[in-house]
Amino acid sequence: MIILVIKVRIYYIFNIKESIVKLYQNNPAGLYKILENIYFMREDEVDYGYNLFCQIAKMNEIMDLNNQIYIKLHKDITYSKIDNEHVINDLYHDEVSILKIKASRLLLESNKSYSSFFKILNEINKHYFVCDFKEKDFFFISNLHNLIKS
Repeated sequence: MIILVIKVRIYYIFNIKESIVKLYQNNPAGLYKILENIYFMREDEVDYGYNLFCQIAKMNEIMDLNNQIYIKLHKDITYSKIDNEHVINDLYHDEVSILKIKASRLLLESNKSYSSFFKILNEINKHYFVCDFKEKDFFFISNLHNLIKS
């Protein structure tokens, strides 16, 4: 019997305020640490965490973002959309990625370290900050081209 294990990465993508991007552009580890602390906060600290989050991130315009992604990808045969979920199922490139649009964040589940959605999101908004809390991986989406080259 052959057992196939597929590693799925879960990325949390935040729309960071411009002033915070400027402050942390050269120190993304500091921004990651703040978001990680918010992510792992205890239930009794939720109000504090929410207030802190609102100081560094903007809420997503769900309908507008859904429309922008749909317009860029709707002609692609590997793309589908159901409500606030966008799916790339590209068998040729062995990629399955699901992007869920939420008001506070985008949630991307992918079997690839470099999802096709990253390029689209970078075209839409250069202020997105991507975190994989499980793998302790993080980057500004605008720096993605630098990460691919290295």
